[in-house]
Amino acid sequence: MSELAVSVVVPVRNGRGHLEKLILALEAQTLGRDQFEVIVADDGSTDGSTDGLETLDGWLRVLWGPPRNAYAARNRAARAAQAPALAFCDADCQPEPDWLEAGLQALERAEVAAGLIRFIVPKRRTIWTLIDIDTTKDHEREVQIGNAETANLFVHRDFFDRLDGFDESSNDYGDFDFALRSVRGGGRLVFAPEAAVWHPTRNTPRPFLRMVWNSHRSYAAREARNGGRPLGLRLRWWVPVLPHVHWRKQSGRSLGLDRHWLTQNGVSPRLWDDLRALPLMYLLMPYLAGVAQLRGWLDGRRLR
Repeated sequence: MSELAVSVVVPVRNGRGHLEKLILALEAQTLGRDQFEVIVADDGSTDGSTDGLETLDGWLRVLWGPPRNAYAARNRAARAAQAPALAFCDADCQPEPDWLEAGLQALERAEVAAGLIRFIVPKRRTIWTLIDIDTTKDHEREVQIGNAETANLFVHRDFFDRLDGFDESSNDYGDFDFALRSVRGGGRLVFAPEAAVWHPTRNTPRPFLRMVWNSHRSYAAREARNGGRPLGLRLRWWVPVLPHVHWRKQSGRSLGLDRHWLTQNGVSPRLWDDLRALPLMYLLMPYLAGVAQLRGWLDGRRLR
């Protein structure tokens, strides 16, 4: 049997349908099956998400645990991993066949590699579909400012252990926190466009706005716990339009829906799409994020 090269870590809670598609994609990897293992960390599923998934040869293992959050589940799986490299992927992702091989090649020149994420766009897209694509998972841009997402992330196991893994107190900011700590800890973070996965879009307001709320609340809690001040405590955050204009310019995005990134995902927005998106992007999202940061700041002060 060949020595394992990488352990694939997948957290899941109540996502059986997605998980089955992911496993099929992992079975089709060009990297030999005897060179990687799959560890599914069940974060308290109640729908039988992982029942009967374990393989007799140990290629796929399931680690059950109480419901906490995806970062605690990832840490639990990473502790049980047997390979010198870790590949993080979400249960609802579908990797390309050469995903693992390309990710391992990227790790030859870095401690952390963020792979390409492409969106699975529904035939009937909504304005929330477009905003979700516009604002998330552009790893090329995120890596430039020291960020990355766990939907497609490779890391050397010893480096991961040195940073004590993910912050388990975070519900939606743990991947950004890990990427920032990686860079500050002297690790090299690179973009790996050859290591590609596909990810579904959020197409209704509730899941998208919940993501905005949770990520900003977790960000502010982290800042307050570390003695800092989140952006939402600064007066300029509450000036209409200004904070989002600043963020879009800083991240290299256009002021309307970002056609460069949307086009890469097979979407060509119309003028009417921009007109519908602008009030959501420049008013609703910043103020929702600001309130979430105030709540997170209070959370962080209590933790501190």
